[in-house]
Amino acid sequence: MSDDPILDRITYVASPEAMAPIPWPEKLGPQPPAEMPDALPQADVLVVTWTAAEAHALADVLTPGHSSRVWTRYTDDWTKYEHQLTWRSPAKFSKCLGLWALTEIDGKHAVLFKSDLHLSTDAVSLPVRQLWAQLVEAVKPKLVITTGTAGGIGEHTQLGDVCATNGAKFNCQKAFRGEPFAQQAFIGGQWAPGKQMKACAGLMAANAAKLRPVADRDPQLTTAVGKAGVETIDFFGFADATDSYGVAKNDPDAHTEEMDDATLPLALDDIKSDVTWLSIRNASDPQVAHMQSLKAEKAWAEQIYEKYGYWTTIGSAIACWAAIADL
Repeated sequence: MSDDPILDRITYVASPEAMAPIPWPEKLGPQPPAEMPDALPQADVLVVTWTAAEAHALADVLTPGHSSRVWTRYTDDWTKYEHQLTWRSPAKFSKCLGLWALTEIDGKHAVLFKSDLHLSTDAVSLPVRQLWAQLVEAVKPKLVITTGTAGGIGEHTQLGDVCATNGAKFNCQKAFRGEPFAQQAFIGGQWAPGKQMKACAGLMAANAAKLRPVADRDPQLTTAVGKAGVETIDFFGFADATDSYGVAKNDPDAHTEEMDDATLPLALDDIKSDVTWLSIRNASDPQVAHMQSLKAEKAWAEQIYEKYGYWTTIGSAIACWAAIADL
């Protein structure tokens, strides 16, 4: 581990034991193609995730038999982005904008994309905003999902809980505090959880034992419709018992906090797109109990992420499956 908690989370490679099989409803399990096309195709759904551990879990759930290590590199229009990278940019070292793969669920086709661009690692020109527009215009999806790990907000949010929401809010206090969007909230188009979304918590139970003893129950799914259920911050902060970083105060409706999701509706506004979008996030580290110092609290949150981040992401990957199946 380095002394940069943001990069640590983005690049941490989990090495978990095998995931327990998920008992998909008959004929509704994800079906990746035997061979991937050479170029990014159009699809019904675009799903974007952000870290190595998230991509690992997303692949195990939605592209079984096709590890994220063999997903296709995406370098379209690379020269437009290269000058916007910093020494902290994962894309600077991978020499690509991300990795992608395909899957099919009940006749719906989905592009899965692991981004190497991030709000808090790249230049203040915010190239991930441009990448969103590029991906949406290329894939032409009916639904866009941003998904992955997040910090839980509130004592009610346990390790592994998942929140699906069509609302997001920026809370920028560092590099982007002077931007017009620094505290902007977004509510997406009309969306309501369908049959599979309402039932998918039962599928999470297959791997729930991996979350013990931090969680004392199976993961639960919460849906936040018409309000900003996720808070996007531009600094390494988290919710704790005394709200040291002001995360809970900034957005009382937020269930989770993370570092990329609100860039999606920001980019959709740029291209005047009314495509339906969702944030589906799992609590990879729950609200931190009061400790002797913020340093101790931070260390605890990092240790929890390392141990459980892959396993909590299985839940949000299942929720992504449900959103696709319900489309």
